[in-house]
Amino acid sequence: MKKWYEALDQEDVTFLHQLAQANFKLSKLSAETGESYFMLKKRMQKLKHALVQKTTGDSDFKAYLDFLVEQRILPCSIAKVLYQKHLEGLE
Repeated sequence: MKKWYEALDQEDVTFLHQLAQANFKLSKLSAETGESYFMLKKRMQKLKHALVQKTTGDSDFKAYLDFLVEQRILPCSIAKVLYQKHLEGLE
């Protein structure tokens, strides 16, 4: 099955990278790029909608965390804690 991040084009990857560098704050990204907050929010919603349509729902949480670690967006230690808490929440 296709993972959600395999559906991204280079423009989407660049946008997500910029968003990560802005600590996932649209207001900060807006100040850095000059794009309006509302345009960035609309762009993010459009990306989310497109990903939902392109994937079959197999965007498993662990794979997502692994991707964030691989892209050096999230430290491995934090990903482990998040995944453990996720598993505890399923019990």
